[in-house]
Amino acid sequence: MNIVHISDIHFRKTYEQSSEGYKGMLANMQSPLIPLTECLEEIRNKQEIDLLIISGDLTDDGEAEDYRFLKKAIRKIIGDTKVIVTLGNHDIKRQFREGWLNESPSDEPYNFIETFEDFHVISFDSAVYENSNGHVSDNQLKWLDQALERTQDKPVMLVTHHHLIEQQSSIPSLPEGKQVLERLQGNNTLCILSGHTHHAYKTKVENVPYFTVVGMSFVGEEIGEFRIQFEEKYGYNTYQIENGQIKHTEHQIISTGKQLKIVDMNQ
Repeated sequence: MNIVHISDIHFRKTYEQSSEGYKGMLANMQSPLIPLTECLEEIRNKQEIDLLIISGDLTDDGEAEDYRFLKKAIRKIIGDTKVIVTLGNHDIKRQFREGWLNESPSDEPYNFIETFEDFHVISFDSAVYENSNGHVSDNQLKWLDQALERTQDKPVMLVTHHHLIEQQSSIPSLPEGKQVLERLQGNNTLCILSGHTHHAYKTKVENVPYFTVVGMSFVGEEIGEFRIQFEEKYGYNTYQIENGQIKHTEHQIISTGKQLKIVDMNQ
């Protein structure tokens, strides 16, 4: 099975025209549909896409119409290919359910298990709107315990938005990241996928492959005194799964060279 992993699209049909701060940075950015289309078409020219995973921040401010539009745009490229989504801190659960899922609005965590021939995918919601660091409640951890209990027959791929390793980035990791990782130890874990930092990262945690994919919109680099230099950079990961094991991975990062804006996070 050929899996494509993307994250942090931050899509809006229309970005506010501003010259200030984060909004000013977004106003200078190309529509993320441009790199999204470029990347998915590039992959399709090389191989079949059996599964697309999006690890959060589909939209920038969680408008239902933006979810509808983004989903249609993705479907236009990949047809009826299976898509698995987890939510990020820029997503709003009620509007996501209305616009992406065409369901009744609900603030409940968006967790689920998807089963394939050789493995399970657990999509685990770590997102709390307007809490950039994320949060996992005791009830969420109980749900994860039950999900891992139910999926012992095959390897498990865990997908969540927030990164789980504290030293991975200057951006804070999920506060309950260690508790999540502890639950995966001793289980048959295929890999862990995340987003949020907009920076590619890979390692192993207790011999479990761990991947954070670069964003699909922009990246930010700290340049001192809480100032962030944003630039246009994007990409994707691909994973080839055979017999419940990762046989091949590819990590693509593309930079346009465009500097978007320096944002003073103190303001």
